Amino acid sequence: MTRSRSTFHSIFRNVSMLTLGRILTALCSFVYMAFAVRALGLADFGLLILIHSLAMTGSTLSRLQTWQTLIRFGSDAFFDGEMGRFRQVVSFCIRLDGLSALVALVLSLVVVILYAPSVGWTHHERTLALLYACVAPFMYTGWCHGVLRLAGRFRLVPITDGFTAFGKMCGVLLAYALHLGVGWFLLIWAAAVLFDYGLYTAFALSILRRRASFGYFEAFRHWRWKGEGMWAFTRGVSLNQTLASASTHVATLIVGKQIGTAEAAIFRVCRQIASGIVTPAQLISPVLYPELVKMRDRQDWAGLRKVTLSIFGILLAISAFLILLTAVAGSQIFRALLHVHVSHTSFYITMMLLAAIFSLLIVPLEPLLIVTGQLRLLVRTRVFVTLLYFPALYLLTRYFHLTGACLATLASSAGVFLSCLVGAVVFSRRLGHSGQSGAEGAADQSEPAQEGGR
Repeated sequence: MTRSRSTFHSIFRNVSMLTLGRILTALCSFVYMAFAVRALGLADFGLLILIHSLAMTGSTLSRLQTWQTLIRFGSDAFFDGEMGRFRQVVSFCIRLDGLSALVALVLSLVVVILYAPSVGWTHHERTLALLYACVAPFMYTGWCHGVLRLAGRFRLVPITDGFTAFGKMCGVLLAYALHLGVGWFLLIWAAAVLFDYGLYTAFALSILRRRASFGYFEAFRHWRWKGEGMWAFTRGVSLNQTLASASTHVATLIVGKQIGTAEAAIFRVCRQIASGIVTPAQLISPVLYPELVKMRDRQDWAGLRKVTLSIFGILLAISAFLILLTAVAGSQIFRALLHVHVSHTSFYITMMLLAAIFSLLIVPLEPLLIVTGQLRLLVRTRVFVTLLYFPALYLLTRYFHLTGACLATLASSAGVFLSCLVGAVVFSRRLGHSGQSGAEGAADQSEPAQEGGR
């Protein structure tokens, strides 16, 4: 069996495992969202979504993509049995996540304090938002995901996500039966966040204790150590991912401020339906990145290009089918989920699905660009597109309401996709001309140092 075929088998075996868990999670999400809307009504459900988005905004703005750093700098040490060096990399990642958690708490509280008066929330609603912001530090488990992916323990991801979603569904059904209000639903949401965080941390620490004899608090004994280029690499990939993630929640807040909580709920749910439709295919991303790192370390540039292009072609075919499905059944999906009728939902969902598909097609391109030293291209493009997206979203939402919000979101996703496609084509042409990619391999090593020196 060739290395490329072996890589394909590894990728799709792990993706299949993640997909089973994601299907269970999606089913539970379908149930708890439907009953939350029926219990609260569309306006109060929109309030719930906005409060959650405020906390998520603080969390995503502070996140550092330490799981990528752990794989990028710890992979060789982990597989070669150099546990001393591996523990140093893990410690660095844990410290960064600890600091980002503190920043997440501060940012979430500040965002609530600034946003709540602008939309006229009552004292009770502001208090709920401030209390919920306190769970923001526990909304991200970066280093834990890095450990699970590096150790190949992908089966623990669907187990964790499945248990969390099932517990959340049970809590919502109980709240629905007891006719509880927004505060109780926020408590259920917060409990799910804490449970998810605790389970991921327990699994990751179990692996570290068994493989590397490592305890959590060991990470805080040597604050000064960091590997060459680690911080610059982390900063680059984090800025790219933070802008991508934060834009989702900030967009919801902008729509809520411009046209109301009910419309914000419709916008968020349409986006969530679109994201949910493409989620199984997006599960390739966390599996693909470690495999591309291994191929990069072997200098197998031709195999790396072959795997990337093959997955891109598969995702393109899936996308065409999903567009047809949503155009036919989009409004039925929305009505079944929220149990309310809203005009033009098929159009909204189709537009959001197109945006989600552009994000889906980035899945094989983005890790390719990172491992071939084109991280700077990703970061600059993401910053540029985001700077254009928020003003465009504000203006288009103001004048064209939900239609304008969907169009701005679609244009933003298309812009990022086109830039990634250009970068991938450049890499492919260079490889075709030279037969190897020594320049790209060198760029991957030197790029962080260059960024760190700017």
